[in-house]
Amino acid sequence: MKKFRLLLIVSVVFMATGCGNANSIKDTSVSDNKENTEVKSETKKAIAVSIGQNIQYDDNYNISFLEMLFTQKIEPTNPESYYTYYPAGDDNAYLVLKTVIKNLGTDTLKGSKLPKAKLIYDNKYNYDAKLMTETDDGSNVEQYDWYMDIEPLKTKKIWYAVEVPKEIENNTNTSIIMEYKINNKVYNVKLR
Repeated sequence: MKKFRLLLIVSVVFMATGCGNANSIKDTSVSDNKENTEVKSETKKAIAVSIGQNIQYDDNYNISFLEMLFTQKIEPTNPESYYTYYPAGDDNAYLVLKTVIKNLGTDTLKGSKLPKAKLIYDNKYNYDAKLMTETDDGSNVEQYDWYMDIEPLKTKKIWYAVEVPKEIENNTNTSIIMEYKINNKVYNVKLR
């Protein structure tokens, strides 16, 4: 009988301990979800930027937004006899946001570390932007990361290009925003 009571007490303690751990795990996951929700809501608050303005990321770099245009073919400003160009598909056009990025840091800013962007059309359609650079003399356009490396205190022309349906170019009453996420902040560059 004593063995039975001892076994009963041990099993009750074991079950209570097991349940206590399950509850604490459940509580932890709920609190984690609340933290994730708070981070997401902070990320959604966007800072409005217009063409002609700039964004400065700490002491690392400064992005100046120069102009936005639609084009059937991306090509350099001053092409020479041999240059790279990028034609759009038949029913598409390129939207290009031209920027200048200045490296404010003490080390080379790698092209692979430049801020990425996405185009948001009509507040619901998303397109990832490709980064391109125009050479200093305007004779060529390149897409490779290593062409976009920026030495300290130097600038580089960086174009954010998105191939989109022509409908986006033609529907002038609908909004177009280029969204950048830099250092846990969201910047919306209003293009239209």
